Amino acid sequence: MNRLTFAAIRDRIVNNPGFQTLDEVRRAGYRIVKARDGDRYFLAKPEELKPLLVRLGDIAEVRFGIKTGANEFFYLEPVGRTVKEVAELREKKPRAPVRVKNGAGWEGEIEAAWLRPVIKSPREIRTLRVRLEDLRYLIFMPPEDVRKRLVGRPGGSPLRDYPLAAAYIRWGERQGYHKRPTCASRQWWWDVGERTPANFIWPMIHNDRMIVGVHDPRIQIDHNLFEITGEGEVLLAAAMVSSPQAIIRELFGRSNLGEGALKTEGVDIVRLLTLRPSVMDVIHQRDMLSAFKRLAHHSIRSIFEELGFSLCHDRKCEHPEHPYEHVRPEALTLEQVRQASPDRFELDRVVFDVLGLTDEERLEVYRAVAQLVKDRLVKARSV
Repeated sequence: MNRLTFAAIRDRIVNNPGFQTLDEVRRAGYRIVKARDGDRYFLAKPEELKPLLVRLGDIAEVRFGIKTGANEFFYLEPVGRTVKEVAELREKKPRAPVRVKNGAGWEGEIEAAWLRPVIKSPREIRTLRVRLEDLRYLIFMPPEDVRKRLVGRPGGSPLRDYPLAAAYIRWGERQGYHKRPTCASRQWWWDVGERTPANFIWPMIHNDRMIVGVHDPRIQIDHNLFEITGEGEVLLAAAMVSSPQAIIRELFGRSNLGEGALKTEGVDIVRLLTLRPSVMDVIHQRDMLSAFKRLAHHSIRSIFEELGFSLCHDRKCEHPEHPYEHVRPEALTLEQVRQASPDRFELDRVVFDVLGLTDEERLEVYRAVAQLVKDRLVKARSV
């Protein structure tokens, strides 16, 4: 930029403290940034010029959930109680016996301290704020006092205070679970390890719902899901469940699975582009959190229903695009989305505002989301 050019835009620099030349701007350590509308300019320090969109892996850690090595041993269903009731009992009376059953036909009692809620499948995530009452399974995990005795002690009797859990472990060894590769690789085959709670979770397999789970730290995660911790916490989760993110998911995911399912492996998830929470101003952050909290209390619906389309529920329907024959992306309007899902519309509105998209561009995003997901699901019917 020469001096004549700077003189031409000087009066349109919104935060110019009085610089008269480009040299003064440079000596002060600023750069000149052009606004999207082309009529305004801003001065900014280089460290302030963070990109709006970044790779998720640049601002967050993505890790697998638990791989037990023997699901039929480690995953248990409560008998006569709900998962939520067991979680509450564990906090109040950790030594209390809880009747449970496993997938191998065993049924008996185990101390509550050894039983923690676990999410096995994305189907259990019915709202963005994961609820204990929606979960079906418990995972067998040693409590903190047992784990302390395990550290640095290859011998000893860490189970002496929990006879029911010890009996269950002996039953498992009679079945040969301790010889399975994943279990045998552990110092104590029945200890799946302690995990720091994540900010939110992301499913490996996707269908037609936008799922991001912000969960209770008491809940453990199966390896069919990924745990994400990073910058912005709930704000990042909100950005990851916004409608623009659906396009990124469709582009980076693997769609060669049965029934049109989309798969995102760990190497795919870290490459997903997402809005960086730290670039948002306080007002945008407030509005996004408010919209996300409201959205998190609703049941997660099909993305088509959230965009205002109806799905055909006629079991005898033979339409080649069933049940998506009424999904017409080209006919979508912004008002249709607002009426169908006002909280999603408001969350998306914040993301669109930060990205500086016009109404026409916002509409194209919604149409692209509907078209991409529909194409993936309809194509699977013809394969």
